[in-house]
Formats: sequence, structure tokens, C-alpha cells
Amino acid sequence: MITTVLLDLDDTLLGNPTAQFVENYFAALNRYLPASMSRPLLDAVRAIIGQGDPTRTNIQRFYAALAAELGDVPPETFQTAVSGFYRQAYPALRAGTVRRPIARRLVEELLARGYTLVVATNPFFPRDAVEQRLAWAGVPVDEIPFALVTHLENMHFTKERPEYYEETLARVGASAAQAVMVGDDWFNDIVPAWRAGLRTFWIGTPGTEPGTASPIRADGCGSLDDFARAALDEGWLNRLAPRPTEPQQIAPRLLGSLAALIGTLYETGQSDRAALLADLSARELAVRARLVALAGGAPPEPDAVPDPVGGVARLAAERQTTIDWLRRLDPVAWTDELLAEAERLAAADRDTIARLVANDDRQA
Repeated sequence: MITTVLLDLDDTLLGNPTAQFVENYFAALNRYLPASMSRPLLDAVRAIIGQGDPTRTNIQRFYAALAAELGDVPPETFQTAVSGFYRQAYPALRAGTVRRPIARRLVEELLARGYTLVVATNPFFPRDAVEQRLAWAGVPVDEIPFALVTHLENMHFTKERPEYYEETLARVGASAAQAVMVGDDWFNDIVPAWRAGLRTFWIGTPGTEPGTASPIRADGCGSLDDFARAALDEGWLNRLAPRPTEPQQIAPRLLGSLAALIGTLYETGQSDRAALLADLSARELAVRARLVALAGGAPPEPDAVPDPVGGVARLAAERQTTIDWLRRLDPVAWTDELLAEAERLAAADRDTIARLVANDDRQA
């Protein structure tokens, strides 16, 4: 059953042609910032596209790349200038966007029916920039209780990777089988979400889907108004059956859920982080032993076992060892029991996230 709806922002909730917006954005940035800052910023944005890192958020990777580009410009000077840009120049970009009247009704009615709503926009932009565009769309975060809005500061992957979708879902306590992604970008919204195991609705013209030679198909297609009609008036979401779990979904699921767990751990007031991380690393070893027993294959070679460093590094290394071992398995080893055990590991990550958030709420 679908419980969670992921909604893209640009050219989905908000009429905002992405290519034109990005061009206008960088033109405004170049007018506002000195040349010594604008080029390094563009290069740093490009640097966060790629593999991702479950132990470092996109903004941490962004600043790591930026430091190598800024030269003699102090990071504090850069941050002050960019903050000024988002306050003073960025709001003018609203003129190139169009509010879609259906967006407000859609999100309000989905929330009223009990769906969890996520704004799944590509996390290249900082929180302030994303929240301004949501206000332009008529769905500001101070009025609409989205469960999550993805942005530069809170995500570890970008949208071209299925890990982004797994991280997003883990943060709101949902599985891929419970979710649908709605967006206009075939290669960022539909393809990676499909690879992660989500159902999808493409904001596009039926019959013009790219990549028709591939097995990837959207479950629905049309305008945002078409999606709203299908979801709110025709019961389309209720008719979507979960997609079966497939072996290729497991690696991004385990990496994305780990990123969500680590991110939540740093965001919440966990009193004994070291002890929790030690317990999680021990759990990883125990689960991997069960996976090895179910697959009947050889366990990881000794040189694949991470050095006994503590904390987040140890947990991430243990998870990567599990993922690498699973990727090397012969396809015939993937029994239903093995898939279920791997799924339980991702579910355990989601349970830990829920406990951390609940504890943090109680302490607030």
C-alpha cells in the first residue's frame, strides 16, 4: 500500500523550467559575487555529483571541494557573500516561475488523507533557496507540514542515484514498496526511483518517454493536474501494488538507509553516540554472518574486513563490506530468504532512525 508520496519541486509543484532557471541562477550569482568566488562555487556544485558518501553530507563535500578552489578567499568571506545573495538577489528569480494552482490543493488533500509527503528536489541548493521556491509554489514550509524537504545540508546523495531515494525514504520511515515518486525529469526522477523499487508518475507527455528501449516505465504519466485527479479522485494510489524486491535494489537500499541513519545520528541529541555506533557495528557483523549462512558462499576475505577503527568510520566500513560481498554473489544465491534478511537490515536502520527521532522529541 502506498503511504508516502515524493514530489519533485521544479517543473512539478512549481512551473520552473530547470535549464532556464539554472542559467538565470548562475547569471545572477555571477553578477552578485566577485569572479574569484563564482567560478569556485560552480566547480564545487559539480563536485557533489557522483558517488556520494554516507558519512558526509552534500554540503560537507561541497565545502571540501570549495576549499581547494577558493585560494586566498577565506571561507567566512564566501559564506557571508552567498548568504547575502540568497537574501537580496535570489528572490528576483521568482519572476521566471509560474505558480501551479493545483499544487496547494494536491498537498493539502494528500495530507488530509494521511499520506506522508516529501519534497524530493535535487539537493544542490541550500535549505533557504529550496524553501523560497516552495513559497513561490504556494506551499511554504511554515504552512505545509512536509515530512522532509531535501536540500544541500541534509542529504548525502543527489537524485541521479537510487541511494538518494533510499536515504529519503529511510528518513521518513518508509520503504520503497510504500512510495511513489512524482516528477518531470526522466533521468533524475523516474529512472533512479524505479531502480530503487518505487512506483513512479512522470510529469510529461504520454508517448514521449525517453529511453523506451529500456525496461523502465513510469506507472503513470501526464500533467500535475492529471496526477492530482488520479490520486485524489480516481483512487490511483490505492491501486498501486508494491513492486517485488530485486537483488539490484539491495546495495543502494543498504547504503542509502545507512546515510539516513548517520545523518539522523548527528542531527539528534544522542547521549551516548559511541556506544550506539559500537552496537550498530556489532549488529552489522551478526547480520552479515546470517547472510553468509543463507547464501552458502564464502565470507569476506580477511583483507576485506575494515581496520578496527571506531565510530562512524567503522560502521560505514562494515556496511560497505556487506554491500561488496552481496554484489559479488552469484545470481542463483539470491533466494527469497536472503532477500528478506537483507531487507531486514534496512528495516533495522529505519527503526533506529525512528528511535533517535522519538528520543530527541522527548528531550526537546
